[in-house]
Amino acid sequence: MTIDIKEAGAQGDGLTDDSAIFTQVLHQAAERKGLTRIIIPSGTYRLLVKHPLQLHSNVRLIGRDKPVLKFTVEPPKSSGYETMMISGRHVLIDGVIIDGEDRFIRGIGIHPGSANVAITNSVIQNMRQGTDPDSPLYSAVVSGIMIYGDTADIRITSSLITRIHAMNQQPVARGIMVWNASGASPAKRVMISDNEISYISPREDADGIFFDISSAPAELSDSIIENNRIHHSAKRGIKISAPGVIVRNNHITNPYSGDNRYQTDISEPLPQDMYSAISVYASHVTLIGNIIDGTGSYYAAIEADFEALQHLVIENNKITGGNDVEAQKMTTGIRLGAVRHSRIRDNWIRDVNTGIRAEDAQALKGILSENHVSELME
Repeated sequence: MTIDIKEAGAQGDGLTDDSAIFTQVLHQAAERKGLTRIIIPSGTYRLLVKHPLQLHSNVRLIGRDKPVLKFTVEPPKSSGYETMMISGRHVLIDGVIIDGEDRFIRGIGIHPGSANVAITNSVIQNMRQGTDPDSPLYSAVVSGIMIYGDTADIRITSSLITRIHAMNQQPVARGIMVWNASGASPAKRVMISDNEISYISPREDADGIFFDISSAPAELSDSIIENNRIHHSAKRGIKISAPGVIVRNNHITNPYSGDNRYQTDISEPLPQDMYSAISVYASHVTLIGNIIDGTGSYYAAIEADFEALQHLVIENNKITGGNDVEAQKMTTGIRLGAVRHSRIRDNWIRDVNTGIRAEDAQALKGILSENHVSELME
């Protein structure tokens, strides 16, 4: 069945509240249970929601000429939790702009039990913490897309995730977050590819893509992050704390130059512009063919300095330090902790103070090979 949302009664004029029509159509699709295509023609659809729009199994939400779904809540100073909730199998969101108008902490949530979910050719933007100090949303984690545990075969492709901002106490923001609740199996076979992820802030704790810690004993995620463009992600481009993730052919740029400022008072501020482009805090992780560049400095462009990590592959990555001497003096290319049974080779590192810094250089014999480090600063 195919339903045109305007033919169903939505106006798409940016003024009329179209939320009742969307809710009605999505409920109709859920009741039907068979494949339902919901076509959203071009326009701006104002959606005043108390609860997330729910997409159940076999729903295809397809935009024509990039319609804008502009979510809002009442009263004017209140905040919302999630604009869209996916809970089902074989769900597609294609070609829409989801705008939280800085009133929601989360764009799309992919909830436990979901599988074969694709978000493609879309925009998720303007998510922010709440402004009411008495609300739990005031200090909540903000994310463009949240993928929960007990999910599988999730694809986020050819989309823009931008302007995701935490601003209050203990500020945490993620462009895409893969999160595992206690006791849940990790999300499996997540593909994040060909996206642009940008303006994720603040520098206290903001990552473009984050795979959270898995429950022990850790299961391999069997996930891939590839061909993404990440910039203006204030702390890290990518953080991997779950085993079994391949990170390849991404381009991460540090565009800062002394202007990436903290929003809260912290006891030990980091002098570098960013903490890292890629941090690895789990075993069985592969980093290959990534490009790391930009104007600013890094504590470590690639960091695997966390406990005893095993079975890492860090290979054929290209790291270029900042544009000026001061940024280069502050940057380490690759920082390694107690790494074992791994392969770190054929990486190209230039314009940094230290190419490869290791906790125990002797233990890395046979692990480090054929890396190309040039133009180190005195």
